Amino acid sequence: MKSVLEANITAGQKVLVRCDLDVPVAHREVQEKYRLEASLETLKYIISRGALPIIMGHMGNPGGKTDERLSTKTLSFFFDNELGAGKYELMENLRFNRGEEENNLQYARQLAGNGNIYVNESFATSHRKHASIVGIPEWLPSYAGIRFLKEIENLNVLQGDVKRLFVIVIGGAKLESKLPVVKKFLKRADFILLGGKLGTEWKEEIPFNLVLPEDYAPENKDIGKQTIAKYTEIINRAGTVLWAGPMGAYEQPEYSLGTIEIASAIAKKTKEGAFTVVGGGDTITAVSSYSLLDKFSFVSTGGGAMLQYLAERTLPGIEALNKRK
Repeated sequence: MKSVLEANITAGQKVLVRCDLDVPVAHREVQEKYRLEASLETLKYIISRGALPIIMGHMGNPGGKTDERLSTKTLSFFFDNELGAGKYELMENLRFNRGEEENNLQYARQLAGNGNIYVNESFATSHRKHASIVGIPEWLPSYAGIRFLKEIENLNVLQGDVKRLFVIVIGGAKLESKLPVVKKFLKRADFILLGGKLGTEWKEEIPFNLVLPEDYAPENKDIGKQTIAKYTEIINRAGTVLWAGPMGAYEQPEYSLGTIEIASAIAKKTKEGAFTVVGGGDTITAVSSYSLLDKFSFVSTGGGAMLQYLAERTLPGIEALNKRK
């Protein structure tokens, strides 16, 4: 997997850059900019070489249909401010075409026709076998973005001999999709703490290092105070922490306590010298709202992609870049 810094980018070229554009927007204002900002170093480098970055990505899940509420054009004001109007092009939401999620060969070829070089700067989507992730590299010289490689570098730290205790906190919903990952992590982590709906859905035998919530807030929309106390006590003894997924319906103030307390406990451990990694769109949004985004060792743009990479040590997007000669 080669870096964009190794690419032969020359003046006048068009460089397709797959970015993570799936951010919340309201009243022409990006509510959480972290994922967009993650791509800026690569985009500015391409511009410095005299080339034109063609920014592409998706917003939401329109299911192959055009939905103006999910148009990536709403992000033009952000990129105009950061890159300068006229110094880039922004493609429409890729998921307006069913060919994106179906990894349609002809759609991938059509996308590839828009540029001379391809750069993957969307680590968060690289666990998907979509046309813009695995299809385009079949047609163009392909490279990893600067931030993409930083993701791999920091996550690889967790693959080695980490400082104990190694504590993993996993929240959110959909246990089915996270169950294989949890099982793999149980072999490496000292403790795995489940939050969100995951604890209520766990039906299998409970290993000694898997900790489930002892109590919940009303309607199971947040972990309870006993669970918060138990989880923070474990985190307080950690030397390495990985966190993906909020503890409850954090966007509702009455169900945000669990997420706030876990975020604060992990941030405190960072200050004490622990290596801490947090990731995922909802986690980033929550942590940012508490003004704690800069209080961790590394913030990954990926949630599902981060967990899958740590469990399997590769992703479809990585395989596609490695395959391209």
